[in-house]
Amino acid sequence: MYKDEIIDGHMHLWDLDHGEYPWLNGDEGRFEDVIGDYKKIKKNFLITDYEELVKPHHVTKSIHVEANPSLKKALYETEWLQKIADSHGFPHGIVAQANLIDPDIENVLKDHCQFPNVRGIRQILYHESGSKERDLLNDPHWQKGVKALSSQLLSFDIAVFGHQLPDVAKLTKEYDDVMFVIDHLGWPRDITDAGFSKWMEDMSLVAENPNVHLKLSGIGLIFKGLDLKNIERFVHAGIKIFGADRCFFGSNIPPDALFLSYAEIIDIFRKIFSLYELEDQRNLFYENAKQFYEL
Repeated sequence: MYKDEIIDGHMHLWDLDHGEYPWLNGDEGRFEDVIGDYKKIKKNFLITDYEELVKPHHVTKSIHVEANPSLKKALYETEWLQKIADSHGFPHGIVAQANLIDPDIENVLKDHCQFPNVRGIRQILYHESGSKERDLLNDPHWQKGVKALSSQLLSFDIAVFGHQLPDVAKLTKEYDDVMFVIDHLGWPRDITDAGFSKWMEDMSLVAENPNVHLKLSGIGLIFKGLDLKNIERFVHAGIKIFGADRCFFGSNIPPDALFLSYAEIIDIFRKIFSLYELEDQRNLFYENAKQFYEL
């Protein structure tokens, strides 16, 4: 079983006393319909908390993915994270938040890129079937912002639900000069046998585009606990579809801590990855994230 160093490819920090996170320190309950009661994580989670969690597990680097601050505080979050990185080492890469529909998006991206640890951008794209909310993934004005990513050599983390994967396949094929990574296994909402088959079909369509990677993360939120049978089959299928050179691990702590401890998450992935050659295990736990985010 793999015992070497690990890159945590997806983690979050937040300071509710100084940052502005409506979903954490407000009454915005949008996520409760998806993940249930999340009061447990509505408290500060700082770098010292993270370091204490990862210390026993040989996690030597991490990627911080924007924690969904209010847009007006997005640059503040990036600046705050860079200061933490300068003093603690972690996080070694920053995926910042930006609104790609902003007409001034090129300058917004340049502002984030003044901080050396910035590697990519995420804008949450979760869209419920039949929702009347704006579907950014299919919005031509939003897609113009995707073009701006390549000029700054920024990747894009795709946060969608499973039913959106066919649209992801179209987007990533069209913008083949941008590197994409799908967060949280593409968040399959239907984990029945039929849902699994549809998810595999849609993921295979996305994987045809070589500029797309898959983040093996979010297992707590997706499976709501220690559902090893489903965790194993979805993770193994993701690796089979994308290949062991286009997938990498992420803890999604603290949100996944609603359902699984950090130690449990690491142990689950060590067990799953143990069925692969040692070189593939190192790729999944370390090398692929290092290369994708250019650490």
